[in-house]
Amino acid sequence: MLPNFLVIGAPRSGTSWIHQNLRQHPQVFIPKTKELHYFDRHYERSIEYYESLFMDWAGQEAVGELTPGYLSGVYSPNRNIPELIRRHLPNVKLIAVLRNPVERAYSHYWHNVSQDARNLGLSFEDKLQQRPQILQEGFYFEHLARYLSLFPRRQMLILLYDDLTEDPFSFLRQIYEFLGVDPHFRSGVESLNRNAAQGKGHLARSRLLLHIGRAFAKTGFIRASERLRRANSVGPLPPMKPETRQKLVELYRPKNAQLSAMIGRDLSLWDERIAPQ
Repeated sequence: MLPNFLVIGAPRSGTSWIHQNLRQHPQVFIPKTKELHYFDRHYERSIEYYESLFMDWAGQEAVGELTPGYLSGVYSPNRNIPELIRRHLPNVKLIAVLRNPVERAYSHYWHNVSQDARNLGLSFEDKLQQRPQILQEGFYFEHLARYLSLFPRRQMLILLYDDLTEDPFSFLRQIYEFLGVDPHFRSGVESLNRNAAQGKGHLARSRLLLHIGRAFAKTGFIRASERLRRANSVGPLPPMKPETRQKLVELYRPKNAQLSAMIGRDLSLWDERIAPQ
């Protein structure tokens, strides 16, 4: 069985939360591993290998996977991810969640800090110099244009992270309706943590609690895992430097205007120099 839907990104835009909720839905099958990375990192393996990752499918209507790197492909050795997906899954439904690119980049930085101790002494500005791909991931118009040149618009659901934070239930209903499954299902894990990095990896207060929380998550105790993560949090992360925010807002402003016209959504709040509270 090959998937009939993919959540393609963007990174740091709620895809882990979406994965948690989709896994609870009785009409949806997704592998336990969140990011399979077949089309961006492991395409040299056969399509039969990819299909084998869905071998536990038990007849659910919606079958899919979530790999946020598929949207931009900026870290991938394969530069033609949309073409590869089109070749093997021409009728697949595609879901993209877009976050204010300035905030997304900052969240990406703190995620890197939490995951790799080598980033602990590296400022956000230094990290952007070291890994410009962090900024390139936020050029959503360009990334979506590649997909829309290959797939009809009806096969793509484009959502905003802003909508997720405002009303998680309505946000999920849109996904369920797009996938053709019960839109009224309640998973019990709909609450969203906006600063997940605070209690992860090298930003966690206790490594023991971190490992216990991960064990809970792997065995399906999502709510218990989230409570432990919050208890293990270091507290609020420091704000971005105003001068850095201003530069990034100006960098993304023309890109956001193109995206706004493409998807028919007002993105003016993304162009504010001060992050909305």
